[in-house]
Amino acid sequence: MKRVLVLGATGRTGSFVIKELSKYKSIQLIAGLRSQKDKERLPKINAAIETVVIDIADVCSLRKALTDSDIVVQAIRLRGDISENALIQLDQRIHQAFNPSRKTHLVTVGGAGALKLEANQRFWENEYFPRQTLPRGIAHARLRDYLEKSFFNHTWTYLIPPPVYVAEGARTGSYNRYSSAQKEDFFLSKSISYADFALAIGNAIMEEWQGVYLIAEKECYFI
Repeated sequence: MKRVLVLGATGRTGSFVIKELSKYKSIQLIAGLRSQKDKERLPKINAAIETVVIDIADVCSLRKALTDSDIVVQAIRLRGDISENALIQLDQRIHQAFNPSRKTHLVTVGGAGALKLEANQRFWENEYFPRQTLPRGIAHARLRDYLEKSFFNHTWTYLIPPPVYVAEGARTGSYNRYSSAQKEDFFLSKSISYADFALAIGNAIMEEWQGVYLIAEKECYFI
């Protein structure tokens, strides 16, 4: 039985992750909450789920929550005018909180701002990137660089959804997975539903994906 802690469990992506992972009999779900009141915001599922209140700014609070976890899904969506290093700092606190005697895998929900485009540009620098989410786009690009250039004692996965990320989209039960590349412009025209992205997270956990992957809807072609 894998013990999976979902940080940001009541958020938009986190809620879909909880729903998806509740289908796995080999997973014991733990929902990371900001307060006890957030229990009411968890999605209704037909599976047992543990809850734990976590202060993500406090390493000791994270360490207490992560002690018995095999996998951590980082689905927290930092809001507002965050610093460009905010996600790196959160990632570092999670690393510090890991139990050194336990093999723990970190799966992080990425952001389209981190996509690599032509002319050594990132999507957050593109004129079409939404200005209201610019701080988070920059932070995701910095986090991706940090992950790709660092060495860790644990395994990690960073999954990037396309710019068109649809909360109301149907769960088709399929998706396309693309490996990291120096030019990812092709991905700007892709889309995916939250439900199918959550499916990819479930597979990343069960199949122990490692590294950066781009996740988009599976396209159908007429012959």
